[in-house]
Amino acid sequence: MDSFVKCGARAVFFALIITQCFFLAAYPVTYKDNSNWYVLAVSFAPAVIVWCCLIASKAKLRWMFYVWDLYVFFALVPNIVVVFEVVGDSIDNDRFLGPNTLKVVLCMTPLLLLLLLHTADDSDRSDDHKELVSKLSYQMAIDLFDVVDMIDIVLEEYEHDIGIPKGFGTGMIVVACYTLLHSMWQLAENKLAGGEAKIRFRTAIFRNIVEIIFVNLPFLVIRAVVFFAYGKDGSIFIAKNGIAIVLSLLDIRHLYGSR
Repeated sequence: MDSFVKCGARAVFFALIITQCFFLAAYPVTYKDNSNWYVLAVSFAPAVIVWCCLIASKAKLRWMFYVWDLYVFFALVPNIVVVFEVVGDSIDNDRFLGPNTLKVVLCMTPLLLLLLLHTADDSDRSDDHKELVSKLSYQMAIDLFDVVDMIDIVLEEYEHDIGIPKGFGTGMIVVACYTLLHSMWQLAENKLAGGEAKIRFRTAIFRNIVEIIFVNLPFLVIRAVVFFAYGKDGSIFIAKNGIAIVLSLLDIRHLYGSR
């Protein structure tokens, strides 16, 4: 039964990543009326090919981390950059490929992460792996939705012109893209071997410090500015960013205390 569920989940993962691939490529194709932009779909090939090879052989959890790295670095971030650089504020709410569709497509990302982690062959074969997958699923999925919400603010500016300067909006996209890249670091701090999961001390310490300085603090400041200066309510994620900073500090303290 478990293998049947995993096979189904893998089929969903494949369908979602292919869907996201072509929808993201379709934005510059549609708005620039140039089908050559479909070449962007090739950027998903490294992640998809490696994932297929792993599924056909041994889909170990530690190898799934590399699939995520390939997906984020070569596919997701470059496609987001292209969409906002090429299409930008010309995105039209009246078109099917408008801001709402883009948000739905980006919201596939947390689900892709969950499916990727939970469908590894050894994701549930030890208590350490179960605990790690559960922890990463919770933490990273929330961070990914945080990114989507940040991008949503920029899209809302395109739709309703709430007054956010273009440069400030560009900065928001840059921070959002960095946060996606930072998720690779969150996986890299985990060392998996023999069914055990251990934390790489220095990697985890630096990851938490960088996450405070370059992810949650900028998100907190940006949302506060947008809230007070432009009237865009972001109180829930403002609280989330504040809590995340506290949790990172506590994590650093715990890491030093457990040495």
